[in-house]
Amino acid sequence: MQRIRNRGNKGDGPPLFSYEFIIQNHADIVSCICMVIFMLLIPQATNSFASGLIFIHNNVTVPVEGKDAAEKSSVRLDKQKALQTTMYYHGTEDVYNVVFYCLVWIIIHALLQEYIWERTVKRLHLSKVKTSKYYDSGCLVVFYLVSVVWGLDIIISSGYATNPPLLWTNYPHSLMSLSLKFFMLTQMGFWLHCYPELVFMKAKKDEIYSKVVLYTSSLLIIAGAYSMMLQRVAVVLLVFHYAVEFLYHLCRMLHYYGKSQLADPGFHVWQALFILARVATVIIAIVTLWFGIDAAKDEAEDLEVEVEEDGDVEGSRGGIDLTHSLYRLGGLVFLLAIQMWVAWAFVSSQLERTRKKKKT
Repeated sequence: MQRIRNRGNKGDGPPLFSYEFIIQNHADIVSCICMVIFMLLIPQATNSFASGLIFIHNNVTVPVEGKDAAEKSSVRLDKQKALQTTMYYHGTEDVYNVVFYCLVWIIIHALLQEYIWERTVKRLHLSKVKTSKYYDSGCLVVFYLVSVVWGLDIIISSGYATNPPLLWTNYPHSLMSLSLKFFMLTQMGFWLHCYPELVFMKAKKDEIYSKVVLYTSSLLIIAGAYSMMLQRVAVVLLVFHYAVEFLYHLCRMLHYYGKSQLADPGFHVWQALFILARVATVIIAIVTLWFGIDAAKDEAEDLEVEVEEDGDVEGSRGGIDLTHSLYRLGGLVFLLAIQMWVAWAFVSSQLERTRKKKKT
């Protein structure tokens, strides 16, 4: 990050604390804010405030059986034969975590921007429009890659790949592992940080609308899935979507580097995978939201009766229960509408490119 220089000399830069000064040094300012928050952990009077921002809360120790801990944590077992593990649930404190992770993403974005993408773009001699797209792809390609690797680790370790019914079994999924909750919160923090980045990166007016639509739709989908306790199916669908988008932005960067022999075949693969990802998303969403949760509803009712007889009731924490058919229908319609909109944008862009090729 750039050092904050003395602005006393004329011509040395914008005045201290001016709008332009804040834009140029936003990463340093946010870093100082995060540093102050960490220092607030030391005094006892401010420790609870700082820890509420930094650390993940809403945890509970539950009895589980060995390797199936992440999936059977919501089932009441014989405590004499059970092991103990810490699981996490939804809560209002999650909002504070998302805000803090948003600040962290701003710092990470600035580091990538200054030490990698700004240094490499100088060799390419791109126009302002292509430079802006290069910066966007540079940030997103790193985010998508990390998210895909992280999401795959959650899917494999939780057994979703080998046992797909776990996506809806024992719904509502009020409890989750630390890795899964941290993944969902950081996802929301990333898309939230994209809004101030529009100001920091001085986005043009003709770019703002499309970017805001992308950021808002992504944030609403992830936040909605998290609040409705659909984090299991959310991580699977996000891996599908992010893997395809990673390929697209990687190919676009290769195209700007002049590596057309790699970028062009990559774009063709991306087009095919894009369609497959949309189809897979629709199928998984319908099977999970409509059929799977409906079947799990009866199991949950039987389990609830059994738990009440034992005198130990553990209800859903902080989430929206989708066992009601009307809620499930609304969530499914919203997701399908997003997929239709994305597919329409994809088809429109492909048609536009075909017309431009014919003209040239």
